[in-house]
Amino acid sequence: MTGTRMRMIALLCAAALALLGACSNDSGDTSDPAPEAEPTETETPSEEPSDVSSPGEEEEGVDETNTVSFQVWFANGKRLAPAVATVDRTPRVGAAALEALFVGPAGAGNLTSAVPADTALNGLEIEDGTATVDLSSEFASGNGIPSMGMRLGQLTFTLTQFPTVKRVVLELDGERVERFSQEGLVIEKPLTRADFEDISPAIIVNRPLGGSEVSGSVRVSGTANVFEANVSIRILTSDGDAVARTFTTATCGSGCRGTFSKKVRFDVDEPTEATLQVYEESAETGKPTNMIEVPLMLLP
Repeated sequence: MTGTRMRMIALLCAAALALLGACSNDSGDTSDPAPEAEPTETETPSEEPSDVSSPGEEEEGVDETNTVSFQVWFANGKRLAPAVATVDRTPRVGAAALEALFVGPAGAGNLTSAVPADTALNGLEIEDGTATVDLSSEFASGNGIPSMGMRLGQLTFTLTQFPTVKRVVLELDGERVERFSQEGLVIEKPLTRADFEDISPAIIVNRPLGGSEVSGSVRVSGTANVFEANVSIRILTSDGDAVARTFTTATCGSGCRGTFSKKVRFDVDEPTEATLQVYEESAETGKPTNMIEVPLMLLP
């Protein structure tokens, strides 16, 4: 990776993100769940990924001196799923995230990537909330509409995690793409996360990142398209003991995607390995479904 050394790509979907149930998101909702912060850069994003619901709070999973962590979006079956990458701190964190995307989910369990491994980044500019990304022509190689849709989704989700990016314009070798690949997929407008609702997880946890160390409490935030917008949260130790259990409500649900944010408090006497579970309770059985799991280290 140019200017940045990849240290780790840790699974957030196979080992840290578990989709225990499928959710059909065929609502046609056009709301954009991307972060709302206005851009401050016209080159590449220099901000670390921030909590879209509480941008003023301290980031979990970010070493303030040496490294920065962010999500890289891959595929788990027919749905998008994130892994966590940690790299040396860089002002070009958007470019670093794309480079991690091109490397692929090495050692990441069930995750796969529809992005050709020989794809190269020619340039990335961000202005007025739009990321214009110029990739090499290899990005359009291959065939199959599902593959093309997945790779566009991976690109869009990886870039729109940053608060300066709301939408993505794709260029190949300097030319704006209006028809993508030999499948001729029409791209009439900049891409947003809402364009990929049919392959998005029912619940997306933006923060905390997997492997974060948290003390006393943790801010859990993300988006959800679940029944009646109800989002359940619990933290379990490696012994299966629940040190926290609560719920929150997304801003929209039952056919549309809304945002959620909840501060979850816990009490431990010593550093404790634990798993944050964010899920929907089945309306029929009351059992957890569409569960996302995030490994944490709890500190007193």
